[in-house]
Amino acid sequence: SIMQVSSKSHLALLNSRQWAPKRLGVPRAPVCRLSRQGVKAHASPIEDMRHITADGWGLELLLQRAEDPSAADARPPLLFVHGSYHAAWCWAEKWMPYFSSRGFNTYAVSLRAQGNSDCISSEKDTPVVVAGTLDSHAKDLGDLIAEFPKAPVVIGHSFGGLILQKYLSCMKDESEGSSGLPRVAGTGFVCCVPPSGNKDMVFRFIKKDLWASIKITYGFVFKSFQKSLDAARELFFSEDLPKEELERYQKQLAACSPVRLIDLSDVNKQVPLPLPPAHAPPAFVLGGEDDKVVDVQAVQELAEAYKVKPIILPKMAHDCMLDTRWEQAASELEKWLMDTVLPATK
Repeated sequence: SIMQVSSKSHLALLNSRQWAPKRLGVPRAPVCRLSRQGVKAHASPIEDMRHITADGWGLELLLQRAEDPSAADARPPLLFVHGSYHAAWCWAEKWMPYFSSRGFNTYAVSLRAQGNSDCISSEKDTPVVVAGTLDSHAKDLGDLIAEFPKAPVVIGHSFGGLILQKYLSCMKDESEGSSGLPRVAGTGFVCCVPPSGNKDMVFRFIKKDLWASIKITYGFVFKSFQKSLDAARELFFSEDLPKEELERYQKQLAACSPVRLIDLSDVNKQVPLPLPPAHAPPAFVLGGEDDKVVDVQAVQELAEAYKVKPIILPKMAHDCMLDTRWEQAASELEKWLMDTVLPATK
């Protein structure tokens, strides 16, 4: 397997039928129930794994191995990082099967206190109110990435992308022998919060359409998307996403975030984040014209920081990995991997 299951690696293979996550209040069954509708039958199942951090937090880790193991041997693995109100499940629906069918070993992590990850540390029997900060989430990613046998390409969505930007600012420069977080082979930013954070975006949305901005803000603050299909569609999806898919995704969204992903007061103190270091790996930046959470200007800001040309897809909403035209976004990322990352890792 790509990762050796051992006490040293802090990775333990998980039998999901025997494991119940630690939760606030009444324990719930694992939230990741995958239908993978619209994705072709796949020979490689999605495996439930568990990564135990150095400070005792259990993180849900999904793995789907490449259909062609020989192809995966010559390629970096992919690690997907979700944003607010999401978890590893959002990658397992479409993108993990897509990229594993193209020869990549694919992983998706649920950050602490999200999805089927712990809300209570095994060392501190105290529930958390907010899952973490930019620094703590970046540290958790480093703890996980250190166990990969080869540097992965990390793809972040929404606030997951801001965490990834923080990670890069702390990544060690192996040419200088410096200390820091483990190296990654590439970074993909899809519908991501830019280095300046989300404040400027909020003001732009207010200026553009006050009533729509109020509804979006209300949706996030009061989590209206957890109960209203219309609110879930307005925040995350396109108008033409089939209702049956919307209903399935909304159930996941309602269940996977018992606490907020990130401390926004900490974010506001840290932004704007520094420009990527000189030793940063190749970057990919993609956004959607119809994204009501991260606007095109924010995508352009991020692309400028990383000195790449952004890809802006028409009729694409915020959840580009699940939305109606998810395969267009996946295809653009695949093209970048084949043209830019793979030649650099040979």
